[in-house]
Amino acid sequence: MSDTPDPKPSDTPDPSVPPVEPPAFSWKNQLSPDFANSPTMQKYADTKDGFNDAVKAHLELQKMMGHDKVPIPKGPDDPAMVLFKKAMKIPDTAEGYGLPDVQVPENMKGVSFDKGKFAEALHKFNLTPDQAKGLWGAYTEMVKQQHANIVKETQDAVTNATNLLRSEWGDAYQSKVELGQLVINKFSDSQEMNDFVTAVLVKDPRGVKFLAKIGEQFAENKIGDFRYQRHSQTPEEIQREIDLIVSDLNHPYNNPKALQLDHDRAVDYVNTLRAALNRAKTR
Repeated sequence: MSDTPDPKPSDTPDPSVPPVEPPAFSWKNQLSPDFANSPTMQKYADTKDGFNDAVKAHLELQKMMGHDKVPIPKGPDDPAMVLFKKAMKIPDTAEGYGLPDVQVPENMKGVSFDKGKFAEALHKFNLTPDQAKGLWGAYTEMVKQQHANIVKETQDAVTNATNLLRSEWGDAYQSKVELGQLVINKFSDSQEMNDFVTAVLVKDPRGVKFLAKIGEQFAENKIGDFRYQRHSQTPEEIQREIDLIVSDLNHPYNNPKALQLDHDRAVDYVNTLRAALNRAKTR
C-alpha cells in the first residue's frame, strides 16, 4: 500500500467540461395550467419583474377588500340603491339636507330663494349632503351676483341719462324731473306701480323727456295739482323767449313809447334770461 496521499480536487474548472447554465426563471411554470393561462396572469411577464408586479397587485387588492364595500346600483329601482344611499349618507327626505338660509343684501330683500323646492330637486337625483350644500351655495351666489350686475347696469343707465339731460336742460333739469315724477305719482295705483314705472322710464333720456313733456302740458293747462307747478327753462326755451322779445317791436323792450319803468323791467328781464343762458351753456 502506498503512503502517497490522494491529490486534492482542483478549484480550476476543467475546460473540457461545458459549464452548466442555471435554469431560466419562470414563476408561471409553478402554477397550474388554469392559473397560468388565465387572462389575469397573462397581464404579467414570466420574469422576476412580472412576478413582483403580480404580487403587488394581489396585495393592493387585499388592502382594498379590507374597506367597506358598496354595490353600485344599476338603476333607481335596483334594491342595491338602499345600501348605496345609506353608505353615501343620502337623507331619507329632502329636508334632511338641512340647507342653510341665504343671507341677502338690503337691495335684494324682494328676492326669495325657495330652498324647499331646491332640496326636493337635489334629493330626486340622490346627491350627497356635501354635494347638495355645495350646489345650493353655488346657485345662490350666482343669483346674487346676477342681481348685483343688474342693479349696477340700471344705476349706470340712470347716471348716463341724468348727465345727458343735465347737459341739455341746464337749470331746468330738476324742475322737469319733478314734474315727470309728479305725473307718475298722480296716476299710479300703488307704490309698487310707481316704482316700476319710474325704474323703466328713468333709465332712458327719452322716458324722462316723455314724462317731462306730459308734466309741462299739465302745468301749462293748470290741471289739478299741477296748477301751482313752475319749472325752469332749457337753453333752447330761453333763447326762443329772448328772440321773441327782441323781435317784437311793440314789446316794452323795443317800443320807444313804452313807459320808462316798463322798459327798464323788460331790459332787466332780458338780461336775466341771457345770464341764465350763459350759465346753461357753461355747464
